[in-house]
Amino acid sequence: MAAVSGDTNRRGWLTALVAAWVVVIAVLSWWSVGHDPPTVPEQRSIADALPVLQRATGALMAAAPGDDRAVKLGALRVRRDCRVTPVRDGIEAAREVTLYVAADRALPALEEIAAGLPADFRAEAGDSSGGRRVGLHADAGGFVSIDAGEDAGTQVIRIEVRTGCRPLAAGVDLDPDDQPATAPPALARALAAVGGSGAARMREVACPDGGTARTYTVDGVAVPRDLGRSLQPVVAGQTVLWAEPAGWAYLAGSESLVVERIGDALRLSATTPCT
Repeated sequence: MAAVSGDTNRRGWLTALVAAWVVVIAVLSWWSVGHDPPTVPEQRSIADALPVLQRATGALMAAAPGDDRAVKLGALRVRRDCRVTPVRDGIEAAREVTLYVAADRALPALEEIAAGLPADFRAEAGDSSGGRRVGLHADAGGFVSIDAGEDAGTQVIRIEVRTGCRPLAAGVDLDPDDQPATAPPALARALAAVGGSGAARMREVACPDGGTARTYTVDGVAVPRDLGRSLQPVVAGQTVLWAEPAGWAYLAGSESLVVERIGDALRLSATTPCT
């Protein structure tokens, strides 16, 4: 009987110990949720990620302009068919900043931009594949990344800021941020040069020092018979960075002007730097 009693007491003691440990784990888990930083992107919703994405895009737009490159700010894009887990739907947001550079300037441009991003982004730019590819990577925090990867000889570089797939959140504005606007003078002159017309739309992003970068766009402009000749009055005396049948990019003072073929029509854009 003494042995049975001892076993019963031992089991009771173990049961109490396990119960106490469960309570400790529960308390630690509750505290961790409220105090520990997220360790995977699945722990932060799209509502948490969007402000980080916008700040990262603003930092990129502050670092991107230069005397040897034109810049264009892309619209907020949303992908609604990603999965946070195999059984959990999610959403991903991204913005793109496009650079137009002179020939053989892709890598130097990316290196200068990496150097101009905030130090805590730990931005790096370099080449790979024996110098045939160039790229940039930065960590904007909050599991938001900045990435570019192009052929070394390209003159058009797309740098993308991405949230990755995140849990859905109620009440978050995910609509494109374009709004009607008056075309700035440099864009109006380019539009007149190609014989086009149309209403401009504007998108913007806040910059780290309190300014705002803006891109104004006019779509659906008819393509003139000779695009290069049509643009000569407005590009004369300006810094032309990219000139191909697919389009032109040039600097008019501090503004970036881009004229590109989109299907059977032209898209004209003007970007003002952080001001």
